[in-house]
Amino acid sequence: MGEIKKIRCNTCRKNWECMTGCGLQHGSIGNVIAAFGAKEQQQIIDWCQSKPIPLYDFRFQIAVCNFCNDMVRVPVLRGIDDNVTFVGTCPVCHGRLQTPPLEAEDVTDTACPSCGNTTLTIEEVGHWD
Repeated sequence: MGEIKKIRCNTCRKNWECMTGCGLQHGSIGNVIAAFGAKEQQQIIDWCQSKPIPLYDFRFQIAVCNFCNDMVRVPVLRGIDDNVTFVGTCPVCHGRLQTPPLEAEDVTDTACPSCGNTTLTIEEVGHWD
């Protein structure tokens, strides 16, 4: 079950809500592939076809998009046996992320994409599936 995280900047008062983790539907590689854009989908399909049984870890993670200055969730797929990682693009502007996705505990050490101050807080406000 995924978690809904509320992120707030205590300086500029901007808020974001990001659905992190994954749901039951993501146990199917087809649903995982569908979470990505067309370019990434083909790369993931090629990766899957190169494996007899693709072992993977999938979840949505929080990311900062430096193009549109937004805090977003992006799909992240990691191959377990070969450590290959696929990261989706920004769902707002479809730009490639300049920095890797964040773990929830790293959000408070990150600069606000809106004002640049490191005054972000994060709290869990719900669950999703």
